[in-house]
Amino acid sequence: MPDSHLEAVFSKERTDGRFPDPAKQELWESMTRDFLNLRNYGYKDLNHWMEKQTYMAVGLTMMAAAEFGVEATPLEGFDPTSVDKAFKIRETGHSTTVLLALGYPDPERVYTSPISRFDADQLFTFI
Repeated sequence: MPDSHLEAVFSKERTDGRFPDPAKQELWESMTRDFLNLRNYGYKDLNHWMEKQTYMAVGLTMMAAAEFGVEATPLEGFDPTSVDKAFKIRETGHSTTVLLALGYPDPERVYTSPISRFDADQLFTFI
């Protein structure tokens, strides 16, 4: 994550008055930098962590889409290099980790075959 992005986030938070107390803003910025340094240099999993953050946003987007009656499904198994090239994503300093298809179902093409799933007690541990 480039420092310029982090500075832009902090600047926007300051402008918006996210933390009216400057000391709390400073503490937040320090904690955020420490967390990112830990991920980047300690655990060395910053990209993996950012991908997990992306999936949380995708999940919330899917729930919001459902509220509007829009079907949504995440897609993996694609060639990210091709997608990045087609949409010039790498030029922005980002890369593709997941795609999200959104749309309305075709009522003429309703899936009628049964779905095969394990029973809940085979999938979950209830405490």
